[in-house]
Amino acid sequence: MRKEAIAPILVLLMLVAMGGYAMMKNDATSDDSPDDGDDNNEISDEWDVYYVDSGDDLPACGSATLGRLYYVASTAGFETCTSAGWAFVDLTGPAGNNGTDGATGADGADGTPGADGTDGADGVNGTDGADGTQGPAGVNGTDGADGANGTDGDKGEVGEEGDKGEVGEDGMDGIDGMPALAVTTLESAGSNCADGGLKIEVGVDDNGNGALDSNEIDYTEYVCNGADGQNGVDGANGSASPNTMLTSVSAPTLQACSSGGRIITQGLDNGDGGGTSQNGVLESGEVDYTTTYCSNFVITRIADIWSGSSGGQANDITVMGTRLYFEATDGSSGQELWAHETTNGSTWQVADINSGSSGGQANYIVVMGTRLYFEASDGSSGLELWAHETTNGSTWQVADINSGSSNGYANDIVVMGTRLYFEANDGSSGFELHMMEIEHTITYD
Repeated sequence: MRKEAIAPILVLLMLVAMGGYAMMKNDATSDDSPDDGDDNNEISDEWDVYYVDSGDDLPACGSATLGRLYYVASTAGFETCTSAGWAFVDLTGPAGNNGTDGATGADGADGTPGADGTDGADGVNGTDGADGTQGPAGVNGTDGADGANGTDGDKGEVGEEGDKGEVGEDGMDGIDGMPALAVTTLESAGSNCADGGLKIEVGVDDNGNGALDSNEIDYTEYVCNGADGQNGVDGANGSASPNTMLTSVSAPTLQACSSGGRIITQGLDNGDGGGTSQNGVLESGEVDYTTTYCSNFVITRIADIWSGSSGGQANDITVMGTRLYFEATDGSSGQELWAHETTNGSTWQVADINSGSSGGQANYIVVMGTRLYFEASDGSSGLELWAHETTNGSTWQVADINSGSSNGYANDIVVMGTRLYFEANDGSSGFELHMMEIEHTITYD
């Protein structure tokens, strides 16, 4: 198909579709296609093309219809909604070439022959003569020369036409034509439209993918916006009013609100209390309402580990999940490892490392996985590195850094990966940086 004929064919296809009030998509769409509510017939949701009987049936041109293409049956033309209103779009292309003549149909069958006429009456037979004697056969004579052709006789009259033959069978259906597509897009301000507008691209879907590819565009039309009008004159500035409600927000002192807050004052700008009227500032004499939003820290004791005035001395507090671990004393077991569960408020002694009133002195508590590491003493090995496994409640001495009853210490413990770093004394080198590495070994007997 020649490219010059594509645009007229598109118009013809649209007219055929509109005449039947059938909305077309790529192949076809059913009569149940959704309506956008403007009482117009949409030819295709994908094309954004709609049908109306006349210009009076066009909807209001606004943001809801901007960029839509409408076919108007009464004028056999297209209208599109732009920022300047409805604009006529000429999509008529040059006339296409005449199609090739169809093949001649087959001849009809001969009519039925007419009936024979009536035979005439037989004549009277004459008397037979006697047979003569047969003579001998003579010699064949020489053939004579051919005579000249006679003059043609007059043509006979044309006979009556025979009855028409039966109608031949229908030929095979032709191959379906390719669907035509139309795409509308907004055109930015530039060489095509100085103030922007609408670009309309039309073509045949040669590859049948349902989209108008760049190499399938046969016709492009621009509907441009008109230039912006001049700005109107600014209106006069309004004057201040003594009935204007003013609001001021400030912060209270930390003595009044230990965790901060807001003080909101409101009043009319009417000059009350010696203030200046209509100056846009809420002065002290003009304040009619004051609202203070105040936040304060609230401290609550959650456990009385050692009842009375002595105190449980909870220190070296560390967190594991919803639980707190710390060193404390209940007055009878000395300083030991304790825990507090924040979800139910329960508090208990985790381990009695140094039985009796002396206390195991669980210090520098850190968390590694499900395990606690800390410095403690069982009363015989001195202060050394200890551990507590929270999954089974077991507690043990990890290392005897300074053998015997002397203190090896494990001060200022920090965790890095699978290692612990801390200050300790092995009894010969003084206080130095020590490290504990968790090593995994398997022994088979």
